[in-house]
Amino acid sequence: MKFTVTRAYTHKTVAELREELLRVKSIVDYWKDKSDKRAFGEIKAGNISFEKWREIYASFGWIELEEYRCFYNPNSVSIDEEIITALPSIEGNSDNEQSGTWASYELDKSYSSFWKVWNKYYQKWCFRLNKLEMARFDMRRVSQTQTTRIEEALFVLLGLSPSVQGTEGFENFSLSERLFETDSIEYQDYQGNKLVINSNLYSNDDYGHLEWYLKQKKEYVLIERLATRGQPSDFSDRLSSSKFNEWAYKNNYIEDRVPMIRNTVESPFGEGFAFSLFSGLVEVGYLKGSFDCMWNLADGMSWMSLHYLANEIVNRKLIQTNSPFEHIKKYIHYASTYPLEDQFFKPAIDKFSETDDEKIFKQECDLINSALDNIEPNKAINYGE
Repeated sequence: MKFTVTRAYTHKTVAELREELLRVKSIVDYWKDKSDKRAFGEIKAGNISFEKWREIYASFGWIELEEYRCFYNPNSVSIDEEIITALPSIEGNSDNEQSGTWASYELDKSYSSFWKVWNKYYQKWCFRLNKLEMARFDMRRVSQTQTTRIEEALFVLLGLSPSVQGTEGFENFSLSERLFETDSIEYQDYQGNKLVINSNLYSNDDYGHLEWYLKQKKEYVLIERLATRGQPSDFSDRLSSSKFNEWAYKNNYIEDRVPMIRNTVESPFGEGFAFSLFSGLVEVGYLKGSFDCMWNLADGMSWMSLHYLANEIVNRKLIQTNSPFEHIKKYIHYASTYPLEDQFFKPAIDKFSETDDEKIFKQECDLINSALDNIEPNKAINYGE
């Protein structure tokens, strides 16, 4: 039996993307700071009515220009018979329009709106990167279909599991997605100039920051050439799965590996219990492979459920060990650099769709439970350390 694996390092790609995400975080912080300082810091959360906004600026002695929905600071600007004069800078003033010179209601509202969309984008990619780091590499979306989307092929070449696409956090995933697009805001300054401000979330040729970064990778350029056959006019977001697999093998992006022979001398659970465990998990479809080799999870099974398995054999007192996560790896091949003890299920902070990873995880755990239910504890106890 052979297993298709990627030759790229998942953790390296995820680390690069996390570096780019730090740049996004700095923009989130910028808009948060702008939002917090609106109206002398009197707007604590979200937005307020125009009337309440007017009251705040009027209470600080600012002068309203009603036709512009704007206030100006008389200590910074003098408007006399339509002659506008900038006064000498006072302490705390700068060339920032919100730092002491003037304020616009629409502009103040925009700061909160832009912070929210950038923060949602940031949280979305935090969830995605956590999931990519923990996901087991699974080629089925590429190997078992006639066509492969460019995004799926790109994930393969970068060492990321293409099978996360279509699951929670990656619903209808596309590099050209614009999930948090917001309209530009029109406003006027104290001179009546009509101005426009935008979040610039998709300012990189209409791509988000992380999507743009992925699109600039050399692997994307290669896939795009493969998909268009060198003719940009023939662009398609899909390519033949068989041709892509053949190309990826030929260019050493993926390879087949044969199972490793298991060291039966290092068998902390004992070979008797190990055989019962292997047989039960193979029967329910959780494992595949040969008993004498390192066991492999069946297609679609996750590292998180392997964490559950290691815990459950101890919780059920089927085996006694102080190192369940290290010992289970003596039997089951674990290919992730992410610590198995940290591979527990982590629900998303924000729900972006009806796709339910928790339901999928529960189905895997149900398979494990049905296998463990048939193992008798009194025949399985072994004091592995």
